Amino acid sequence: MLRARRRIFERGLYAPLAEAVAERVVREPISPGFTVLDAGCGEGYYVGRAARAIAERAPDEACCSIGVDVSKDALRLAARAYRDVCFVVNDVKHRLTVADACVDVLLDVFAPRNAAEFARVVRDGGLLVVVIPGAGHLQELRGRLPLLGIEPGKRERAIARLGAAFRLESEQAVEYRRELEAEDVLDLLRMTPNAWHLDAADVDPVTSWRRADVTFAMQVLAFRRGG
Repeated sequence: MLRARRRIFERGLYAPLAEAVAERVVREPISPGFTVLDAGCGEGYYVGRAARAIAERAPDEACCSIGVDVSKDALRLAARAYRDVCFVVNDVKHRLTVADACVDVLLDVFAPRNAAEFARVVRDGGLLVVVIPGAGHLQELRGRLPLLGIEPGKRERAIARLGAAFRLESEQAVEYRRELEAEDVLDLLRMTPNAWHLDAADVDPVTSWRRADVTFAMQVLAFRRGG
């Protein structure tokens, strides 16, 4: 799963999303000590892109980028790839190992959300960026394979769950199409929970596929901490 995800990132299939997230981060005022935390960072792709964008936008500022994840293997890959980011083993579903109100921007990209801990660590006026799949995400694959569905009302539930401490400030739809080879499709299946859901009979036909046009559709929700 981890190496499949890394190959997908290396092929740039989620690059437009990473750029949209990084662009939203660097719209914030950047001053010394500016801190970004990626909760559930996996292999570090999104926080790595954000750290690079911060360094390009404010090269003279001493900023801090942190990625936390429960997977030690994922963090080993992340640490090798993004040496300007600090990676820490931490289960997002429990207490985050950072101090109160010390985070300027918190990223949550396709990861579990811990509303209470997010509210504790993000400073008043700070930003929370949440990425969820859109209704059309990988729709061509869903039409041909028994993939896990995208739950209806996902956006509304995210807003409601975070609403006690965060208000929705803006949202951006990121949608594009890519032509995928069979191996790309297999890696997409391997990098998600579908890897545990599908059996060999479901996946084997993919090896004979010709190129497939596939839609990538995500929602980038930006929340502001406090009133």
